[in-house]
Amino acid sequence: MITYRKIKTKNILMKIKLYAEESFKTTVRRGSLEIDTDNYPEVQGMTEDEISNYIDGHAYDMKPVNPDVYSSLGEELSDQDVEYDDINDDDIEFYIEQIV
Repeated sequence: MITYRKIKTKNILMKIKLYAEESFKTTVRRGSLEIDTDNYPEVQGMTEDEISNYIDGHAYDMKPVNPDVYSSLGEELSDQDVEYDDINDDDIEFYIEQIV
């Protein structure tokens, strides 16, 4: 059998600071590059989804379209002009800090 007891507590008064903290998500879409998979044997025979996943993990290890300017496909893609950008107010949190 469980027994319950009442515990007396007294009111605790304190000063606190209240804060609001906002987080934002920034999305930037850059211009595209056209590649021929014949020039990238590492992706030949893959489906479109498989190629996308492969590039996600290996873009900086792949040869660029323009090797005279860039050292990797990832660097070249990252240097394309911005076509679209957006900043969203993703989250807001409220928190407190006790003032001593």
